Amino acid sequence: MPAHRRPLILSSLAHDIHASAARWALRASGIDATWLSSLAEAELGAMSLHCDPDLGLRMSGPLDDASVGTVWYRRPRNPESFPRAQAGDQPFLRGEWGRFLKNVYALTDQGADRLWVNRPAAAAMAENKLVQLRAAHHCGLRFPPTLVSHDPAEIRRFVQRHGRVVYKPFLTHTWKDAETGRMFSTYARIVEPAMLEDDQSLLHCPGIYQVYVDKRHDLRVTAIGDRYFAARLYAQHDDGFVDWRVPQNTQGLRAEVGELSSADQAKLAALMRELGLVFGCIDLAIDANGDAHFLEVNQAGQFLFIEDLLPSLPLLRAMSAMLAEGRPDYSLATIAKLSYAEYCASEEHREWWAQASETLKGRSAAAAGITLE
Repeated sequence: MPAHRRPLILSSLAHDIHASAARWALRASGIDATWLSSLAEAELGAMSLHCDPDLGLRMSGPLDDASVGTVWYRRPRNPESFPRAQAGDQPFLRGEWGRFLKNVYALTDQGADRLWVNRPAAAAMAENKLVQLRAAHHCGLRFPPTLVSHDPAEIRRFVQRHGRVVYKPFLTHTWKDAETGRMFSTYARIVEPAMLEDDQSLLHCPGIYQVYVDKRHDLRVTAIGDRYFAARLYAQHDDGFVDWRVPQNTQGLRAEVGELSSADQAKLAALMRELGLVFGCIDLAIDANGDAHFLEVNQAGQFLFIEDLLPSLPLLRAMSAMLAEGRPDYSLATIAKLSYAEYCASEEHREWWAQASETLKGRSAAAAGITLE
């Protein structure tokens, strides 16, 4: 096996099963991999940015080290506490570290030839739903008419014009009722008349309103570099919810290996290029005619639950191979024939679950890829 530069996984979540599984697969294939919460960790060493009129910009430190070939910018977090600093200095240090790392992340095209999954600037831009839909329009993808608004009159006109409409939050949020202890979460759901009665409620909270697609099933496409893995998802949609991520839906989630037409794959590849992404989990709705409607792409999406449902899709192996080679046109042969099921039977998984189970109460150890992160 040829030598590979070390992959660096940036995720601040101790219960991140994707980071744990990828590190396991890489190490099991003889490739050293490091998992840290951010670039600020002392294990990496100190970083510097240099800029002068003769040489221009360069970096020194971890990101100028040719041994690091790939950075998986999964879910990092800036440092929040500084044990050796006075309490009054903590806010200043948090701010300075945040601004320093913002500069570092903005300059990821500098230094060694390195693959970022995904580049921080592209990742941040792709979190904007309207940026995604604009790119989908440029790439010829079909998608439902969409309104983003907090104007009660505009929202009512949109619903009246299109009939069945889905409300979506910009980001799923979970909170606890202080009196009852009951947990609530926001998910996509059909707009009902009662939801449009109160002007103040609509004015207070902008939302995404999208025409409902009468779908046969969902198609989850996991784009890992140049490879696209499609899975058909089926779930019971009760109580007006139309999102398979709703907990009661995921419990009965069924999946089959899906198909993606060459035309649709070409359009999705164009979308990923326009957004500057090398990895993403793409959600499509397939209507009664078999036509695909683009809904969104999650640039930091979860995919191991798909391999848990469909072991024939080598998603963990594919991601690990791309991280190992540092290129989107990777070979699966770079990684040993390892699977998510084998990871779940490993000592590394047992160690991960021992420290993650408290955070992931109520979820199974194997299917913990679906979380409310």
